[in-house]
Amino acid sequence: MPQYLFDRVWLVKKWLTKSALKPRKLLRFEVPICEHCNLNCKGCGAFSPLVKECFIDVAEYEKDCSRLSLLCGGTVEYIDLLGGEPLLHPEITKILDITRKYFNGQINIITNGIKLLSMTEEFWSGCKKNNIAIVISGYPIRLDYKIINRTACMHDVALEIRGFGNKLTIWNKFPIDLDGGQKPFRNFLSCFSSNFCLHLEHGKIGTCAQPFVIRHFNAHFNKNMTVSEENFIDIYKVSNLDEILSFLSRPIPFCKYCNLKKIKRGIKWDISKKEISEWV
Repeated sequence: MPQYLFDRVWLVKKWLTKSALKPRKLLRFEVPICEHCNLNCKGCGAFSPLVKECFIDVAEYEKDCSRLSLLCGGTVEYIDLLGGEPLLHPEITKILDITRKYFNGQINIITNGIKLLSMTEEFWSGCKKNNIAIVISGYPIRLDYKIINRTACMHDVALEIRGFGNKLTIWNKFPIDLDGGQKPFRNFLSCFSSNFCLHLEHGKIGTCAQPFVIRHFNAHFNKNMTVSEENFIDIYKVSNLDEILSFLSRPIPFCKYCNLKKIKRGIKWDISKKEISEWV
């Protein structure tokens, strides 16, 4: 089944079962350790083409990991270290050590794969030591997957290729409603990200990444989509994990800016020209 058809079936099931409204049993989250990227994808959901060099602060990240580990007993469903392009972070090996220090469960690096063959032995050793898997998201770029796979095997590091590797040519556009005229509850039920792509940044967790990353869009195009504190939960102001999981299973004010009725699927992947039409 093509990916875009699979996504539609998945969303229908999510709507009918209202699974987005059920608090998760285990915490899972993603962390943008580097928000800029060495690709330039048209309509990137993280707005990476609009981002100047931007790395996560390692000391702040360790503090957040320590707090979350205390709340969840160190057990998570999984953690995705992503971007932008996470392999650009100069202290990625230290980030791998910190993540495994505080958490059990699956830990993945989500990468476009471009830098994999130039990564240091320290990086590969860090992946093996900490039992961290590498997941390559497929883009229509030239990568030698055979050599990448051989390198991962040589270092005893798990490797997964998602999508169709360098044969992927389709893209999805998730347009923004600049006026914020959408219905948050309906959007929350229909959205792939809600209560699924849980996002950790600067001591706060949200049900999706958009309220965190929209600042890049606002700054580049001189827009003012408001992001109130109601869109996040502060991990330092809760007394237990259940408060976090309950919050993540509810719609947030920012849901009004996602124009899910006008999603375009199966469009051709292309290079960004940093035009506002790529996102609205």
